[in-house]
Amino acid sequence: MSQHNAPADHHSGLRQWRQAVWRCWLNRRIPPASVLALSHRNVFILPSRTGWVFAALLLVMLLTAINYQNSLIYGLTFWLLSMGLASMWLTFRNLSGLTLTAGQARPVFCGDTLALPLKLTSSDWCAGLTLGYAGNDKVDASVAPGQPQNLVLPMKTRQRGRLPQRRLRIQSRYPLGLYTAWSWVALDYPVVIYPQPLASAVLFSDVEVSDERQSHTLSQSTTGDEPDGLRDYRPGDSIRRIAWKQSARTGDLRTLDMVPESGVSCWLDWHLLEGLDSEKRLSHLTCWVETAAAADWQYGLRLPGVMIPPGQGEHHRRDCLEALATWEQT
Repeated sequence: MSQHNAPADHHSGLRQWRQAVWRCWLNRRIPPASVLALSHRNVFILPSRTGWVFAALLLVMLLTAINYQNSLIYGLTFWLLSMGLASMWLTFRNLSGLTLTAGQARPVFCGDTLALPLKLTSSDWCAGLTLGYAGNDKVDASVAPGQPQNLVLPMKTRQRGRLPQRRLRIQSRYPLGLYTAWSWVALDYPVVIYPQPLASAVLFSDVEVSDERQSHTLSQSTTGDEPDGLRDYRPGDSIRRIAWKQSARTGDLRTLDMVPESGVSCWLDWHLLEGLDSEKRLSHLTCWVETAAAADWQYGLRLPGVMIPPGQGEHHRRDCLEALATWEQT
């Protein structure tokens, strides 16, 4: 058995070594960036399948012209050759000078399709472009001079955490399809992929830190349910607390400032999910965060090495989900 597996392991190790060398070379040649301009340093070009057939046809015509000493065939051969050379230059120019700018992507849950915004700009015509990540749908585009083209590239997500850098392939065969010009672009998208939520009943931990970490239903804390005045609206404030009448009179959004009163508060605790592996715990906690945020509870999050105090609002929800997405076991 080991003798049969040895050649397979050798080929697998050799393939991994080649891939590592290729990635290292690409990172030096085309380093990751949020804005990248294509040029002769990062655009590659080779004949397409049609181009190889065209080259074979020219070779046959040239041999025929030599054999029969036919000047007409000579003229036709060299005319077609000049067209092929001009096509090579035009295909390369179709990508050279194009600038790609990564936009701001919205976080998604693992398993969903990420929408990556991309802006293309060029001072020349760029036609017949095809863009896409490996294993995902491709997008076709053309760019007019001085008219930016905004695209959205799909990418299926398979793991939580910060989006790993992957190479975007952009290519073109315009105008005659005899050559393929392409580039492998690594665009920086600072986006986080949240764990995939697993639906389950929410378990609550006591507000105070306890060694026993006993499960409770809901504990009372200070959330604030009585207005104590008005303040300027801050992103993340609950829509239920906006003072619509005062906002309508002043033209600026105003929010009710609340007096601390007894309200609903809870801790979402990692240790309440004993017996499950780390990824399932993160998925359950993600569901709990979404449930607490939808119900407008004041909730905190406890993970090994991470503790986020109870809070509310969209910013607090994003902080909790990002902590779950980027948590690493030590």
